Amino acid sequence: MIFFQLSKRFFTALITVILLAILVSFASLIYDIDQKNISETNSAFTINSSYYIDKTNTTDLNHILNDTKFIDSTLNNIPFALAQQSYWIKLSLHYPIGKNSSTASAHNSFIQTNANEQLILMAEHSMLDTFIVYELSAISAPKKIHHKLPSPNETSQNVYPFTKLQLNQFGHSEYLIKVKSSGPPNIPLQLFSPTDFEQRLLLSQMIYGAFIGILIIIAIYNLVLYFAGSDKVYLLYIGYLISAFTVLSSLTGYGYFLFSDQIMQWLNHYLIFIDFLLIIFLLLFTIYFLRYDLLKHWAYKVSMVFAVIVSLLALYSLSLDELSQTKLFFSLQPLFYIVALFLIFNRLKRDFSWARFYFLSWIPLLTGAVIQPMVLLNQLEYSFLTGNAFLFAIMIEVTFMAFALAERIRRNEQEKLTMIAYHQSNHLPRQTNLEHKISQMLIEDSQDFTVIVIKPEQFQRIELYIDEQTRISFIQDLNHELSSLFRFNDAVLDITDQYEKICYLENCSLALVIDNAKNEQDIELFISSIQQAASDAFYIKNLKLPLSAYVGLALFPDHGSSSSTLISNASIAANNAETSQSKWSYFAQKDSDNSPSSIQLAIDLEQAIKNQGFELFHQPQIDLKTNKVCSSECLIRWNHPVLGAISPDIFISVAEDFGLMPSLTLWVIKTALSQQAELTEHTGLSHMVSINISGKDLIQANFINDVANLIDHGDIKAEKIIFELTESISFAQNNIAIQTIESLIELGITISIDDFGTGYSSLSQINQLPFQELKIDREFVENVCSDNKRKVIAETAVKMAKGLGLEVVAEGINSALDEETLRGFGCDIGQGYYYAKPMSVEHYLAWLKDLSNGQIPPSLEGEYLPVEK
Repeated sequence: MIFFQLSKRFFTALITVILLAILVSFASLIYDIDQKNISETNSAFTINSSYYIDKTNTTDLNHILNDTKFIDSTLNNIPFALAQQSYWIKLSLHYPIGKNSSTASAHNSFIQTNANEQLILMAEHSMLDTFIVYELSAISAPKKIHHKLPSPNETSQNVYPFTKLQLNQFGHSEYLIKVKSSGPPNIPLQLFSPTDFEQRLLLSQMIYGAFIGILIIIAIYNLVLYFAGSDKVYLLYIGYLISAFTVLSSLTGYGYFLFSDQIMQWLNHYLIFIDFLLIIFLLLFTIYFLRYDLLKHWAYKVSMVFAVIVSLLALYSLSLDELSQTKLFFSLQPLFYIVALFLIFNRLKRDFSWARFYFLSWIPLLTGAVIQPMVLLNQLEYSFLTGNAFLFAIMIEVTFMAFALAERIRRNEQEKLTMIAYHQSNHLPRQTNLEHKISQMLIEDSQDFTVIVIKPEQFQRIELYIDEQTRISFIQDLNHELSSLFRFNDAVLDITDQYEKICYLENCSLALVIDNAKNEQDIELFISSIQQAASDAFYIKNLKLPLSAYVGLALFPDHGSSSSTLISNASIAANNAETSQSKWSYFAQKDSDNSPSSIQLAIDLEQAIKNQGFELFHQPQIDLKTNKVCSSECLIRWNHPVLGAISPDIFISVAEDFGLMPSLTLWVIKTALSQQAELTEHTGLSHMVSINISGKDLIQANFINDVANLIDHGDIKAEKIIFELTESISFAQNNIAIQTIESLIELGITISIDDFGTGYSSLSQINQLPFQELKIDREFVENVCSDNKRKVIAETAVKMAKGLGLEVVAEGINSALDEETLRGFGCDIGQGYYYAKPMSVEHYLAWLKDLSNGQIPPSLEGEYLPVEK
């Protein structure tokens, strides 16, 4: 491991040294090429120059030579300006005759003047309209030795217009030069030896080739990234690269190495428009690279409006002349930089690590963007480095941008991993972290560890009274307390690379794993410390609650052989701990038998609804006045293909939790109506059918329409249907539920309140809801005569309901004495094992056929109080 780290550092240092050496060599080369320009300081030449600004663009050479006054200036200080005018420049060269002068510098001592010696005069400007050179002589008329024309056979003339100056044997040569630019005003004039000039051209080609190579690689890289992720930011950057390439190809003239003269003339003509495209692409790239579209920041809208304005100005610039286009662009450029820099610095305040490379890429870009225009506008002295400042800036900028894009990809992947590994609301590790840790332990053949689930006491009830942020804060505080408790406990294992030891489960619980071999603490003491930490953290909006936590434990391998099973079983143990005095418990196998996986059960439940996997049982209801069967209550049953018979208390709860209850209720209604029609057809008895629905069904958007459609397509009239409302919470205050009940009554359906006397089925429900029937819970009916209090409650309930004009049903009649007593109270309908247990529709049909005209055997009759309707 140490060797690997040392090797990594060594190679990193080696690569850094190599890159620095290359950079130093390149800088030295650039410096050296500038020194090859012939001047009085590095040669034996005496160079004199003067200029005349011709605003009329005359072609009269005699007028220029005889009637104009030239102003003395060095070649580098001629005041070229952004205007439609020509410049006449007199250049005088004085040089010693004979062999190498003793005054010539060691660097540039080529001078050995004779009739065959030449210099190269270069005008470093690829967009010259005019470049004419005359050789002046005291004994003869001016001789034109160069006239700039498109030269398809000599690319260098288009990139660097130049002419060869033939030195004479008198030690003095004089020339008249006329220049005029159709682009930037500055026209650097430089003198080279033929050899140095060739080196200059070669260096320019090498740099342009490197520039093209870098841009092609970066463009292909971004194109691959776009196809991989369909992120438009990569297309915007490719647009920026193409625009930058086009601008620099035109501006430097290097494009002549690749394109034809016609294409270059077209690029030169639309150079300012392409400059506009460059800043538009760069602005859009900045917006989307820094994710302002996702931040919903006000700067996003402002920047997009600014981009639209720049686009419109770009189109408007096409109608202007070249001089007006240039002035418009350069006046707008500072505003663009202000907007772009605001976007960058505003993002830096939020997250420097995210924008650091992009910020660094702007340093060379801004430097080059300031230096090169100032050189082109003749505000800075020209050199090879400053004249190509923007090209070098783009090369450095795209290099930094490669790092920025790589960082962006890395950050995106990190965010994806974070979303997978951490909850976005509370930023705590997800259950997957713990599962991964346990899986690693199983691979490593760890044999002795325990999974612990910590469930805050009563928290699911407390959640009803607090907002989301308070809930999150509590969970975070609890996690902090427990993390502090376990920070130096090696027995509690790390589950993330950040040395976190606790994960968050979806049911507002926390979980961890301990290595029993490392745990030197008694388990009861260990759990006591957990409960104490939970008690210390139990603040809700600054209210300290006297609550702690339930703790469940699952041992490997006794309580499971997989990570998911162990965590699930520890959660079951935590739930069971609610009934334990110590508030903690180990998982017991019987708990698993009674608590199948809720998710898998929900999956099976959904399939059972689709595949008619349920069965309806019927329990008859008896008219206590006539002893005839008047109705039957439909009760759903599920015989799971693997788990066998599952209690309705379990699968109804799962159906409600996973949103399957509406579908299940409609299946029950549809099946009940179909079976009732079959019973009527086979028995001739016109019974009613009683169906259980919940308060949640009443608030479903399409419940009324669905019920009405089932009735319309069935053979049972609404008047034969009873809906028994069963609910664990009150719906009396729910206006939607009340409206639904009223709509059901309008259809003709009878509404019954089930399990009266328990839960929320109370007097308040009867007082506020339009029920027509009341069903007394079996708790007050079974063995009603054995308990005087129960008898009084049942009698009072019956007489109260009769007084309110309600039909009364008593469920739980298990004996003739129960029946006699309820009949004596005035109860209308009886239901219970005394008559029959719930049975399948086939058995119920056979049971009905054994009756005489639907009447059960005679039994004792008591006082009957008829319902007032």
